[in-house]
Amino acid sequence: MKLTNEDFDRLWDTSMEWGSMWRAQDGRFDPPVSYEWKQAYWFEMSYANLLFAKLYLDEKGYDYEIASDEAGGWVMLTNYVSQEVMV
Repeated sequence: MKLTNEDFDRLWDTSMEWGSMWRAQDGRFDPPVSYEWKQAYWFEMSYANLLFAKLYLDEKGYDYEIASDEAGGWVMLTNYVSQEVMV
């Protein structure tokens, strides 16, 4: 399966810039996460969407880290910045 940038943008529910400012919420994520990534994508409703997002980033050659979020769902941390986020 080949996913496009637009497909990826429809997979996640929320996206935010990531970095050291998130250290204040240390302990919220399981397992503990790195704060060296550029971007965070939340998948609150669909674990299947998270799996498709992993496939997309693997195809593009981007590394990522995934953790559950006590606020709900899962977060994917990466240096990939979606075109949707850049707008």
